[in-house]
Amino acid sequence: MASKQRANKRKTSLTPTKKLEPRARQRAPRRAPNLEETVQITIELLEQHGETGFRLEHLMERTGISKSSIYLHFGDRDGLLAAAYGKRFEGIVVESISGLEVMLSRVHDSRTTRDALRAATAFVASGERFKHRLDRAVIIAGTRGRPEFRDALAKAQTALTDRFMLLLVTTQERGLIRLKHPPRTVAQMIQAVTFGRIIAEIEGNETLESREAWMALVDELIDNLLFDGLLND
Repeated sequence: MASKQRANKRKTSLTPTKKLEPRARQRAPRRAPNLEETVQITIELLEQHGETGFRLEHLMERTGISKSSIYLHFGDRDGLLAAAYGKRFEGIVVESISGLEVMLSRVHDSRTTRDALRAATAFVASGERFKHRLDRAVIIAGTRGRPEFRDALAKAQTALTDRFMLLLVTTQERGLIRLKHPPRTVAQMIQAVTFGRIIAEIEGNETLESREAWMALVDELIDNLLFDGLLND
């Protein structure tokens, strides 16, 4: 009996053990990057640290986006910054145009239309908007020698001017204004005038009288551009 047990033991020991197959490594599911969030946080980081202090590592920590995804979707660091600056530039102007669209949707004659435009101009030219004008100036200056920035800014500005031009054309079709010049030229001119307030602000010697004189001049310009023959003042 003992000899039989020893034989079975030797047989068992000679039987090759079955090797376990290695388990396939389970990778954590990758979260698709939120590109809109990436651009928005890039804007915030640029506000905090400036372009020279901006680091991709900070952005990756805040958003979870990988460097490879940044390069895949934006091309390179400059491509990402161009997207951020274009978005920031667009946001500044859209805020003003959106308010104007709301006001003009409520007017019913040329006089209330002019009042709405005066209110919009006063808002855009207010001291509280100085930082927005300064930001626009910095973004425009940053396009020099940087094609990605220039292309992003051109795209944003063209879309904004198109939107303003459409608003002017629609208002004219309602009989509320009269355009004597091409609507695109008028849209560009009004944007240039309101942005141009930055010249007085940089001088740093603004007074209530100087602001009121500025507004009076802008009002006269808009009257000539849009209301010739429509008002009896």
